[in-house]
Amino acid sequence: MGAALLDLDEPWKVLYRTAPYLLAPWELYECVGDTPNVVFPCAALVDAPTGRIAVYYGAADTVTCLAYARADELVAYVKENSLA
Repeated sequence: MGAALLDLDEPWKVLYRTAPYLLAPWELYECVGDTPNVVFPCAALVDAPTGRIAVYYGAADTVTCLAYARADELVAYVKENSLA
């Protein structure tokens, strides 16, 4: 699973897109299940006061998981590791 930053005025324009994955199957529960070696986003919530992002994701079509990131760190990572 990767990430992209889009232009605010022209959101169809991709400004940055990650080359490496932000999230990939690694843990046993992500690699073993109905569809092994698969992770996919389900929902994301942002806590604006803290800048914390919670990403709910499915793994191996068997479990639902939760990962956290800080918005400022995520934006910096996307810019530093961009294909564009």
